[in-house]
Amino acid sequence: MQLRRQQQAFTLVELMVTLSIMAFLLMACTPFLAGWTYSRQIKDAQSKLLSGYGLAKALALRNPDAMQSNQVAAGLKLETGTSLRTVYVCKGDPSSANCASSGSTVLWSANFPSSVALTLGGASVTASSATSVGLNNRGLPTTGAVLSYTLARGGSANDATGSLL
Repeated sequence: MQLRRQQQAFTLVELMVTLSIMAFLLMACTPFLAGWTYSRQIKDAQSKLLSGYGLAKALALRNPDAMQSNQVAAGLKLETGTSLRTVYVCKGDPSSANCASSGSTVLWSANFPSSVALTLGGASVTASSATSVGLNNRGLPTTGAVLSYTLARGGSANDATGSLL
């Protein structure tokens, strides 16, 4: 006598219920994931901005070109492209043409998403203009201004503000 084996599988109703529950959970988690993503992008951009400023300040204090105190020894340049913002650390004047992606004075560069809005010293860094900060041989900005920054992405809960000095 042979025993018949029962087939074990999901029924269509069980499969539809499982998929519905998974879709509901995914929709419920989406706002949390977006907030986490925005926060991560802000922290990444802030880290790269502060690292770049620290490197530019160290380079200015080293003063490899023996610049006077009223001259720019090193600097930080911020450029915006279509999909990325780039931070450059350059030897000498950061507003010169050599402080760019293939420039001879660039010592360090880093990218962060252009979806992160950057305001430096009260001026917004946009695609139409590059912003640069020159530092003298004491590691201080040549403009004499305190450079505050704001990084924004996805609402004020995720914004980061601070000062480069």
